Amino acid sequence: MSAMTAMPGYDDPAQHLADWSEQFGRLVDRMARLRAKAPRGTPVVSEHDRERLLTTDPELVAIDRAVAEHAKQIAARARFARRLGVPLPLEILRERFALAQEDVDILAALATIERGTAYNPYAAGNEPLQADVAFLIALLGNVRLRFSADAPLVAHGLVELSTIGGELPLVYRRVRLADRVLEFIEGASEPPPSVLGAAATYIAQPMLAADVLLPEPGLIDQVARALSRPDQVVELVGSPGVGRKSIAGAAARQLGRTVIVVDLGEVPVEAKALDAALRPVIREAHLQDAVLVIDRADEYGETEAWIYQRLAELLRRVRGPLALVVTKTPAWSSRIGRVTMKFDVPFPTPEVQRRMWVRYLPPGLRLAPDLSLENLTKRYSATGASIREACEELARLDIVHQRGGVATEAHIIDVIRTRLAHRLSSLASVVRTTLDWNDVILPDEVLAPVFEFLNYAAHRSKVFGEWGFDRKLPYGRGLSALFAGPPGTGKTMICSLLAKELGLELYRIDLSQVVNKYIGETEKNLGRVFDEAARGQVMLLFDEADSLFAKRTEVKSSHDRYANLEVNYLLQRMESHEGVVVMTTNAETAIDPAFRRRIRFRVRFPAPDENQRLQLWQGMMPKEASLAANIDFRGIAQRFPLAGGNIMNALVRAATAAQAEGGPIQQHHLMRAAELEYAEMGFLA
Repeated sequence: MSAMTAMPGYDDPAQHLADWSEQFGRLVDRMARLRAKAPRGTPVVSEHDRERLLTTDPELVAIDRAVAEHAKQIAARARFARRLGVPLPLEILRERFALAQEDVDILAALATIERGTAYNPYAAGNEPLQADVAFLIALLGNVRLRFSADAPLVAHGLVELSTIGGELPLVYRRVRLADRVLEFIEGASEPPPSVLGAAATYIAQPMLAADVLLPEPGLIDQVARALSRPDQVVELVGSPGVGRKSIAGAAARQLGRTVIVVDLGEVPVEAKALDAALRPVIREAHLQDAVLVIDRADEYGETEAWIYQRLAELLRRVRGPLALVVTKTPAWSSRIGRVTMKFDVPFPTPEVQRRMWVRYLPPGLRLAPDLSLENLTKRYSATGASIREACEELARLDIVHQRGGVATEAHIIDVIRTRLAHRLSSLASVVRTTLDWNDVILPDEVLAPVFEFLNYAAHRSKVFGEWGFDRKLPYGRGLSALFAGPPGTGKTMICSLLAKELGLELYRIDLSQVVNKYIGETEKNLGRVFDEAARGQVMLLFDEADSLFAKRTEVKSSHDRYANLEVNYLLQRMESHEGVVVMTTNAETAIDPAFRRRIRFRVRFPAPDENQRLQLWQGMMPKEASLAANIDFRGIAQRFPLAGGNIMNALVRAATAAQAEGGPIQQHHLMRAAELEYAEMGFLA
């Protein structure tokens, strides 16, 4: 009995597939009778003969009419099912991939074959039917163009064309449904991990807009409106961890859609790998009617510009909502062919950060009475992602699991610092000091700008916030200083004391790890440094900064052009960075003038004079050290014009020599140590 005797609509997708299976049988019968009635000696029924036979041969006219009537009934029942809300996979494919009727006929035929409900009528026994393009043309008419490279079935990866024994003409190529498409037709709606790969994630239930903590709640509504426009691509610009993907997800949920996130940083920079990773994900975004979010969409730098075209080609195939998560607008986004709607995602305010700490702190964790989340957010400004990760780390501490355990500010700060040190470990190292301001021996003209630096740090939030200077100075509000002077004059020590005074961790940037010979890699590394510094509110120290902040050169080669790009990038990041950055140099004139103009404080550290050297020799000697009675520090200070760092080295050398002899530090130990230090500076005593 025909499935058409059922109700006008489909109650179940299986009924729809059963009708298509019945239709396939009619099509195979029509094809066999056409071939039987074709002129003798003709291996293939031509279009002319096909048209003639289907309009003149009574038997074939009746069969063709039955095929057409059956197709009309399937379409009518499908429309009725749609009004009833019954999801029919073949109709979903038609809508989401903008398929023509011929495409749906091909998919239905292939699904019937591959589901094992039909057999090859030209083979002996019950061998499974394997379709090629020629078979589908004979079955459905001239559908050859539906298998061109740019046609929806092939371009979206719904069908796969294979060859046996090398490249064959299109009509002889084998055709099969992609495995994932067959699974979808059979009812597997959600994507399996094997389809998404390591670079993509499917989110069936994105966060509600009310659950996304933002300084500007209306931002999600704006993004949702932009995503609803098929001619627009949304750019969410901001620092990593500020909630850009959460905003995209909440906007998708407002539109009643799911989300697929692709981390472009996990996709190898190679055309075949890019195709293999993105093509099935883009297809899945259509299957799910999801918002496709490309995370780290600005991951590819100038060195990978050759891959921009392929990336843009793939994303041009996306018919649904598309969002790019970036720190800056990628160079290739204009090639997608959509209007760009850019949204800046701000760093969370202290109040938003406080609410995030309250949300993510482990349940049941008791906080010490003197622990103030308000003070914590002022000291360590962090993104939502960083706060969540820190709270997850807190949950693993023993203090949380102890009965009556209380978390103190020290516990939280240790977690924050540990996570930051881990993220910056390959590019920077922590610098700490046991010294204090009493150990500083510098002239007043040096200390005056140093203390002005501290005043600026203490009062800038009020000056820019309450007094309105932020409106007059939208950029360059960070705290930057250049310490210039000979080696050993105390530049790094003052940096350590400033960080200690400000309650910040000091990270010395390892320029050997940051600067990369490959074009574009230096900018990536610098971006990581500034991003992590902004998250953790740390103080950055660029030691020997003249090697990185050097003057731009006249462009005579591509190398010069890319070297200048690095300097320009540094200028941009320095201007936008609102944290604390100190640079030290022995050659101030080698620093690019554009940097010097943007540096708020410039402090010159002179070589110490004789009196200062005397104070350094006396002040650096520990009280616990055993000294002979005949020590003459003034004589050594007069004879050897050493800087503070060299004097400290000489003291350690002298103490080591005295210990080796088993007695106190003698004058000759100090003299010999000073001579060695002076000689290592390139001078003769």
